[in-house]
Amino acid sequence: MLEFLEGIGSASVWAFWAPVVAWTGLAGVAAFVLARVRGLHPIAGYRLRQALLLALPVSVLAAPWVPGLLPAAPAPVGPMLSADGAVMAPSVAGGVALAADGPPGADIALVLLGAATLAILLLAIGRLAILATDLRQLRRLRRVAARVDDPVPRKMLHKLAEQIGVRRPVELLEGPPDSAPMTFGARRPVIMIPRALLRAPDSLDAVLVHELIHIRRADYSWALLDCLVSAVFAFHPLVWLLRRGIERCRETSCDTEVLARGFVRSKPYAELLAHTHTPTQFPMPAVAASLSAPSLKLKERLETMKNFAHKRLTSRQRVGIVLGAGLVCVVVAVAGACATRAEEEPRGEPEPSRALEGLQHLTLLSEADRAEEERRQVAAYEAEVERSYQSQGLVYQITRGPESNRYTYRATKEDVLEVLAEIDIGIQYLREQMDATRDAIRELSSAIADFHARGEEFRQENMPQVETLATDQRHLREKLELLRTMHTERMRESETVKMQYETQKRMHEGR
Repeated sequence: MLEFLEGIGSASVWAFWAPVVAWTGLAGVAAFVLARVRGLHPIAGYRLRQALLLALPVSVLAAPWVPGLLPAAPAPVGPMLSADGAVMAPSVAGGVALAADGPPGADIALVLLGAATLAILLLAIGRLAILATDLRQLRRLRRVAARVDDPVPRKMLHKLAEQIGVRRPVELLEGPPDSAPMTFGARRPVIMIPRALLRAPDSLDAVLVHELIHIRRADYSWALLDCLVSAVFAFHPLVWLLRRGIERCRETSCDTEVLARGFVRSKPYAELLAHTHTPTQFPMPAVAASLSAPSLKLKERLETMKNFAHKRLTSRQRVGIVLGAGLVCVVVAVAGACATRAEEEPRGEPEPSRALEGLQHLTLLSEADRAEEERRQVAAYEAEVERSYQSQGLVYQITRGPESNRYTYRATKEDVLEVLAEIDIGIQYLREQMDATRDAIRELSSAIADFHARGEEFRQENMPQVETLATDQRHLREKLELLRTMHTERMRESETVKMQYETQKRMHEGR
């Protein structure tokens, strides 16, 4: 049994453990940087964390095919003698085992490593079984759930799918009463919504838009791939940390896209999230993309919406995020795969003392190379992030919102011009409403004056109409005052954005 475990440990030390350890160092540093970066769009955090997670299986699978960076361990050919004159034979892992009269003793480190590898294998099988159970649960839900035949939700789903760009047919099903809205299915996507939300038209459009964005981005397929990786490497805490970050960024990026596209206003959407964040008795499968993420706090979700709801990514920025995530995945995977021994070359027979010194020097050299590789990868990642910002041109710090609730975010020149155009449209609309309100007030004043001109007796006979006209006039004056306040606020916001834009632009030109 010990020989069997020693053989497993010897076979897995460079084929499995070395890439895993190298990935842990690189991905750990990158995950720490991602957690500390402020102002990073949720879709960028979503894709970069996915790239780091997928780099782990890629590095393990690529390890046998990528040349190793570490030099081969010196393998002594002839026998060596210990201090008491006993014969020493080389072990499987390049160490030394005592070869006396009996068979060579087992290397305890390799035995423990083999036992850990077997435990990891059993844990992976158990997690894969749980994932298979979740998939069977989704298939059963799809089979027993009632199809929504009401034409109003179906027509709304078809219209929103065309606007968002979902070309595949989407099936709308009624979910259990105590469940949250969710979507699943790769080739034939399904949106499952409880009856309470199906009967609420004001909330149904926001729910459908959220789930359709999941379908357009193929989030179910990505979530299934993430679950497979998490099941196989269930022993690794960093895998679960990245998995929770992916789940949070998946939902927050979807929230910001719903608001950025203008399908729903922030306040009703926040109320919908607060309603769906209540705990439910229905067990939510981990694979399904749901409006309510168990690991995402409502406060964090609303804070992200507040910071990024007005920042819509351009197609160039989306392509840059995807390319950057792909580059991070390839770099981390290749670096992890290269953390293996090079093929051993035949050597002459060394002296015992020099062989031991070579092993010690090799260990120190390996640690130094690994640390240098980690520093190089972190520098490459930071340079890639900087290049992604530079590719967008000059980035401005823009302040928006009313005085009681202002916020600042980063925006490119195109974003600033789009914001100014949006504010100008709002100002023009407020001016039109103010002119129309003034005309209505003048018409009511003329009608009231006409009642007074016909005499006191006529006015007393038509007093209810006069009071109604006076009440309408008072309401219109209050509306006009509110429109003036909104117009002043929008004008102030426009001037603030213009001043910040011109100031930062001139400072950049001066530098």
